[in-house]
Amino acid sequence: MAILGHPLAKISLAGNNQQAMASVLQLTRPLAQRPPRLEITGVQLRNYAGPADIPVWLSIRDGAFARQKVGVRQWNENDFQAEFLDKRWWNPRSIWFAEIAEPPVPRAVGTIALTWRGTAADAKPAIHWLAVLRSHRRRGIGRLLLNALETECWDQGYRQVWLETHVDWSEAGEFYTALGYLPATQA
Repeated sequence: MAILGHPLAKISLAGNNQQAMASVLQLTRPLAQRPPRLEITGVQLRNYAGPADIPVWLSIRDGAFARQKVGVRQWNENDFQAEFLDKRWWNPRSIWFAEIAEPPVPRAVGTIALTWRGTAADAKPAIHWLAVLRSHRRRGIGRLLLNALETECWDQGYRQVWLETHVDWSEAGEFYTALGYLPATQA
C-alpha cells in the first residue's frame, strides 16, 4: 500500500492521538561484483580536500534540497563539523564531489558521502547525503557518485550497501529502486 506518496513507505503510530509519522525508507543493495567504472564527459570526481570544501558542500546541499517537502533547514560550518568531522568514521576519502569543467575553475554540482552504521565490530557501509544540484540532475551525476561509493565499498571488502532517505522524497526513492536498491527487510 502506498503511504505518503511512495509505495515503499512505512508509517508508525505515535502517542495516544494515533497521529501518523512518516518513517524513513531503508534500502539496501548487494554488490555481486565490483561496479564497472563509469565516466561522464566533462565531469570529474574528487574527494574532500579540506576546510575550503565545507562551503562547497553546504552550497550543494542547500541547492539540492531547497524544494523538498520535508523541511531541510539551512546548515552552517558547525553543522558540517558535527555531521562529518566529529564522527568516528570520518575520513576525507569518504566524501566525493562531482565537478564540471567550467572556466576558469571546475564547479562542484554533486556530492555523496560514505558513512558506517553500527558498532565498529559490525559496521555496515551506508550512503550519506547524496545530493545533486537540480540544474544538473538527470545527467548521470548521481549514478556516477553512487558508483564511486559502491566501488569503494567493494574495494574495502563489503558486499552490501545500505541507505536511508525520507519517505516524502519520492524522487530519491525512485532513483535508488531503479538502480536495484530494495527495502532492507526484503534483502
